[in-house]
Formats: sequence, structure tokens, C-alpha cells
Amino acid sequence: MSAARIVQSPWSRLAVGVAAVLAVYVPVFSGLVHDWSNFPSMSHGFIVPLIAAAMLWARRAELDNRLIAPTWWGLPVLVAGLTIYVVGTLALEPFVARVSLLISLAGAIVFLAGGSVTRVILPSLGYLAFMIPLPYVTVHGLTDHLRVIEATATASLLPLFGVPVLQDGFLLHLANTTLEVAEVCSSVPAMMSLLALGAAFGSITHRPRSVHIVLILAAIPLGLLSNIVRITMTAAGVHYVGMVTLHSVFHSWHGTMVFLMTVGALTLLDSSLMRLRPSHA
Repeated sequence: MSAARIVQSPWSRLAVGVAAVLAVYVPVFSGLVHDWSNFPSMSHGFIVPLIAAAMLWARRAELDNRLIAPTWWGLPVLVAGLTIYVVGTLALEPFVARVSLLISLAGAIVFLAGGSVTRVILPSLGYLAFMIPLPYVTVHGLTDHLRVIEATATASLLPLFGVPVLQDGFLLHLANTTLEVAEVCSSVPAMMSLLALGAAFGSITHRPRSVHIVLILAAIPLGLLSNIVRITMTAAGVHYVGMVTLHSVFHSWHGTMVFLMTVGALTLLDSSLMRLRPSHA
């Protein structure tokens, strides 16, 4: 195939158009990489684009069968996305600017490829939302609420292990010390990674749509439960073993532990759901 024919290929024009949009958003990617690198609860952002690419690659046969049919309907969406990007940048609202990336990409794909191709790409494009950290105001508000919930749940569980405790808001007063359910110990910062985990789990295992939806919806509650178990075991360890427990991997690598425990819980849930499905399904 000649170079001129490659350039004229509709798939090539789509690739060039998407690359042009990505080039405009280089400052956004720079900020995202900074956040992923400096905040452990956001480090899953590095993996999200790879999973999105794998999801798209898995649907390549379906994509090959779709006819590219550019439509002007995508242009207003593209313009809207770029306008939101400018507004978010000027207003110093990084979350708004980052979300506009998804809108601009969707608009460019519809404009250059049409609705049929966009419907195949849309799940992968939507998955990229998991790489965007939640705004600080939202995270801070949810964190305070969940810290109380996690502290209350822990205070209810500790007596089952013979550990006397008195709860005071975020504080857990034990017989030998006082522990705080700190912001970094909350499961809120990991919410996006847990949602991404649930979505990826169903996609990678090729589960039916109904099972996939349940896995996504269950990811955050299971993550919250895993964190409550981790905090409870840490507090019990402090009571029976001593403060050295706070320097253990179980406490120091709290994000990793919650992630692994949630993977285990999702695996058990997935196995149970698949066993409950009718055999003909």
C-alpha cells in the first residue's frame, strides 16, 4: 500500500485526529502523571490506559467489521470538550480540565469515524475515567464521613476479639494507647482504584454483563469492608503485641493490603455468582 493511500485511509485520519487531541492535552497528562507518582492511592492511574487499550484490542475483530462513517454530529461535542478544557484551565479546576479530555476524544471519534465505530470504542474510552482523581473537596468530605463509619465498625468488632475500646469520633481509645483512623487510612482515596479493579475484573474474566455490573457495584463496599478488617486487626495487634504492629507491612502498606483483600473478596463473589447462574447460561 502506497504512503498516499495510507494517509487517505479513514483509519489513519482517525488515528491522526485522536493524536492531535492528545497533543492538546499534554499539560493535563503531565499533571496526572505527577499525581499518580506522588499519591499512592492514585498510582493505579498508570495501569488504567493499558487496561483500556487491552479492552479495545480484545474487540478488534468487532471493530474491523464496522464501517467508518464520519458525521458532523461529533464536531459540537469536540468543540464543547475543548471549551470545557479552556474554562477548566483558566479557572484552575484540574478535575474539569481532565474530564474534558474524555469529551473531546469522544467528539473527535464520532466526527471522524461515526456512531457505529464509537459504540465499539466507548467502553474503553469510558474506562479512562478511572485514571482521573476525584476532586479534593469531594474526597475530603467523603473521607470524614467514612472515617467515622470505619472507626464505629472497628469499635464494634474489637470486643469480639477481647479488646476493650472506647470510640471518640475518629479516635479509638485502647487500654494501652489511643489510635486514630487517619485520612490516609480511609478507603476513600482508593475509591477510583477499587472501581477500576471491579470493572477490569469483569472484563478480564469475560463475565456476562449482569455479573460484570455486580462486580463493579460491589468493589467499593468490599474495599470498605476490607479496610475495616485491616484497621480492626491492626488495633487488635497493638493491644496484644504492642506498637510494633504499626510498623508492620499490614499497616504501613495499607493501600496494597486493601487492594489485595478486595481482589480476594471479588474473586469469591465472582465464583459464587457464576455458580448461581443457570447451567444453560
